[in-house]
Amino acid sequence: MFLFAFPGMGKTTLAKKYNTVVDLELSNIKYDNSSVIHLTREERKSTKRPIKDKNYKKTYISMAYTLHEKGNIVLVALNLLFPFLKEFWRQGVFPFHIFVPHPSLKSEYRQRYLNRGNNHRFIFEVMTIWYPTLVPLWLLSKIFPKWITVTGPRETLENYEIQNFHQTESRNKKLILE
Repeated sequence: MFLFAFPGMGKTTLAKKYNTVVDLELSNIKYDNSSVIHLTREERKSTKRPIKDKNYKKTYISMAYTLHEKGNIVLVALNLLFPFLKEFWRQGVFPFHIFVPHPSLKSEYRQRYLNRGNNHRFIFEVMTIWYPTLVPLWLLSKIFPKWITVTGPRETLENYEIQNFHQTESRNKKLILE
């Protein structure tokens, strides 16, 4: 199962809680982090670094599928949703769910980013894409509630029965095949 979630929804926290949940961090694949090794994971986000893998999207998707095939729930970067959807379409199976905060929660999330130590550039970038990303997904959640969950105030991924998403994956496969 692949779970896509917006920044600040608790992917890292969830992965630390469950052995079968993996937070596949895109920046570890895409960038050479040797110059920022002294920074925390959150401080590194949006920090300029050299790209180490120009094929990082393919590498990331391949790694995610390997983890998925081993039975893990893979928490993936929302910014790679479209390349993943293309791969799901190619394979004819849609083993995913998307979690996004309600668009009205912008100030709550800005505070989450400050509290976890994100740099100002990261916060600016996320706040810039806030409405263009979340409003369409919020609207799509009305049409595809089995695939998109919009969270409320003070909610994180821990508020949801993530371990039950293996059952959802089986249901989604069945829905696609019908």
